[in-house]
Order: sequence, then structure tokens, then C-alpha cells
Amino acid sequence: MSKQDDCITSSFISHSPLETIAFGKKLGESLKPNSIVCFYGDLGAGKTTLIKGIVQGVTGKNYYVNSPTFVYLNIYDGIKSVFHFDLYRIQNEDEFVGMGFEEYFFSSGVCCIEWSERIVNIIPSNAVKIEMQHLDESSRQIVVREELR
Repeated sequence: MSKQDDCITSSFISHSPLETIAFGKKLGESLKPNSIVCFYGDLGAGKTTLIKGIVQGVTGKNYYVNSPTFVYLNIYDGIKSVFHFDLYRIQNEDEFVGMGFEEYFFSSGVCCIEWSERIVNIIPSNAVKIEMQHLDESSRQIVVREELR
């Protein structure tokens, strides 16, 4: 973990989906209500797998988690709710706001946003940013950046 003037960055290498889920669960347990977590990475980078762990950590439940590519949003209720967005099919911020999704930013739950670069201009500056990268067939590098508040 490194600390710069206004940001904390940590990096983790996952060697399997189970390690990615376990890392996500620990991260989810540490997220505060009203957190927004933005995910960046290519198709198949493991974003949804990491979100599965976050959902476990935030809700305290073991949900079946899949990417809401065609429905845009899945909601998982529990200790705190998780609002899981997949914006792969969204064109811009206007479409996102027009669907009323921006309201979830002000909820007491945790927003997990795949393909968040589609709405970069409306994401709050204090959002947690997670970059995922393929290292090989089963390994992923996960970099977490969090603004200091």
C-alpha cells in the first residue's frame, strides 16, 4: 500500500477466481455506506468475480452474482445493499441519468459500477477506483485507489 498526497493505492495479485473473491470480500467488509466503487478493465479481467466477493462482504450473504449487462442493474440486499451496474451498453451520462440511476449514488448502500468510464463526468471524486489487468490465464493484478477524505 502506498500513500500519496491525496490518495491511498494498494495492489494485489490474484492467482485464481477464489483469491479474487476472497480479496473482494475483505474489501466489501471495509466499505462504508454510500461508497461508490468504479471498475476498469478489459472484458474477462475479473470485474464481476471481484464484485461477487464485495457483495459477500457488504451484504453478509452468498448471492449468485452475474453481470447485469442487459438489465444494467442488479440489487443485492443485506447488512448494506449493493447496487451492481454494468454500463457496457450505456452510451453516455445523459442515458444513465435519464434512467434514474444517479439516485443510487445518494443511497446508504454501495454502488459497484462496471464500465464506469461511460459516465466519468458524473462520478463523485471520492469514488474508489479499481483497475484490473490480465497477467496470464488465471492471474490478475488488482489496483485499488481511494481518495483521502
